[in-house]
Amino acid sequence: MKERILAFQHLSPEQTEQLTSMGVDVIPADQWDTARDISIVFGWSTEHGLAVLQDPHNNVHWIQTVSAGVDYLPLDWITAHDIQLTNASGAFSAAIAESTIGYLLYFLRDFNEAVKNQAGHFWQRPLRSEMATLASQKVVIYGTGSIGQHIAELLNGFGNYPFGVNRSGHGVSGFQGTVAMKDDADLVKDADIIINAMPATPSTVHYFNTDFFDKLNGTRVFVNVGRGKSVDEQALMHALLYQKVLNAGLDVFETEPLPKDSKLWDYPNVLITPHQTGFAGAENIRAIFGYFKDNLASWTQDGKLTVNLTDPSRGY
Repeated sequence: MKERILAFQHLSPEQTEQLTSMGVDVIPADQWDTARDISIVFGWSTEHGLAVLQDPHNNVHWIQTVSAGVDYLPLDWITAHDIQLTNASGAFSAAIAESTIGYLLYFLRDFNEAVKNQAGHFWQRPLRSEMATLASQKVVIYGTGSIGQHIAELLNGFGNYPFGVNRSGHGVSGFQGTVAMKDDADLVKDADIIINAMPATPSTVHYFNTDFFDKLNGTRVFVNVGRGKSVDEQALMHALLYQKVLNAGLDVFETEPLPKDSKLWDYPNVLITPHQTGFAGAENIRAIFGYFKDNLASWTQDGKLTVNLTDPSRGY
């Protein structure tokens, strides 16, 4: 039977033509409720996605997301019905890594204070002791997948060789050493910079909590470009207040958009960006569509998926 793709992700006419030339039908998102025999979903709709999966007229056996994270999907349903799941891991990694370096330079080179001084037309040089280079910092990256590896690669270019933390402690190229999450206490207690690039899983919810921050003693910069739920925001604010952490660059939050009454907005040592670090425009779109085409080619040939196959039960 011919594969029928429901495209919740917008496709250009050229992209649609490329897919149909591969012998499949492409159904636009606005026909989600009238189409029948949908077998593949490209992208996702939080409003209609589950209904498509549950519709007895459909037989969805593969979902290709346009995001690296998959925690927003009905993973229990997907697992129970043996639906294959591939994500867009790698499409955003370069942009996230560059943004992360931006956070670090913003604080290490004291640009945060320069911005405030410029607003008041105030010429004030920082103390030399307040500034540092990336090469001199002990950096610990949580998550050594695609994002973590891209961050490490850029840090290597600055002469910095970070440490990594992952689930098992397995070694990864670009890191001078790695440890398992359960063994991180000695590694982070004297870290200058801590970066979260972990996926959302049950084991990472509020991983960065009061107990974690209490291990620290003046960590220069904490960055979260992983998942908002990994950080207990109340614990982070307490750590910032009592200088367990001196500065923070945050792109993801427990609740998004970040509520207007969140106290984080008013912390002078926090840089907030609205979940934007992965944005790279056409580069993102080309990469994701490329993953989908490669997977579709292998799927129609032998029923196998070759790019970014994820485990819904693990969340990544």
